[in-house]
Amino acid sequence: MFELDQIRRDAPTRRRFMKLMGAAGIGAAAMRLVETPEAYAADVASRYAGGASADAAATVSPDAKTNHFPGIPGRNVNEQALNFALTLELLEADLYRQALNAASGHSNSAPLSTAPTGYRLKVPAGSIGAGASADAFDYLRIFAYVEATHRDFLITTIKSMGGTPVKANPRGYKLPPGIKPNLSSILGAILPLEETGVRAYLGAIPFVTNNTIAQAAAEIFSTEARHSAVINTVLGNDAGPHKMAGDQSVVPKPPADNALEYFLAPSVVLERASAFFK
Repeated sequence: MFELDQIRRDAPTRRRFMKLMGAAGIGAAAMRLVETPEAYAADVASRYAGGASADAAATVSPDAKTNHFPGIPGRNVNEQALNFALTLELLEADLYRQALNAASGHSNSAPLSTAPTGYRLKVPAGSIGAGASADAFDYLRIFAYVEATHRDFLITTIKSMGGTPVKANPRGYKLPPGIKPNLSSILGAILPLEETGVRAYLGAIPFVTNNTIAQAAAEIFSTEARHSAVINTVLGNDAGPHKMAGDQSVVPKPPADNALEYFLAPSVVLERASAFFK
């Protein structure tokens, strides 16, 4: 079992942990879990120094008065975009925590453990099938930590720019009703949220005027898309993308199914996300 403090202190343990996470395709994201808070903050502040910091240093700029991100605070549209993303990542991180707790027999209110490999599947596989259940549960566990990493990354980035990160919904978040106590039902409840997250980042990028922030958003977008594809696959669905109500495309007539990803306007994303708010 990997303990977070041990990973940080011991180089051989850290290498084994990173090899495991790299095999799952999230090596860079997993690295965020083993950095000290000070190193993490310094890394983000360094990355966003210059363009992003200067962009957010002014008071309210004209573009912050637009309605691209309704109800989302920020001194300019770039800070609003980051807080928009954080609003979603706070939601995703908490629902993944709840889903992982449900699949491992923990209390719904239990915080995410500092030992990523300390969870064990405690519910039936459901329609996934016993042979694939271990891998499916590993994806759930890994993705829970990635979403927490996205959340912390955005909080630290906004602070490093001199901004104020949005807070989590004070009443908390809720998984959809009617979830059965099996792994396929739990993953199926998470899937619509991942699909919305994919569309959210792609829909927000056109309003971002800072190239570094736009690139970071694209990086998180690609990770969310992988999550969606993996969950679809383990549930026996086509990996996607699947067209949903309200979907838009940059290309009016895509050349083929599954060729291009869809996006949603930020206002639509926020409306859909509110269904998970208590």
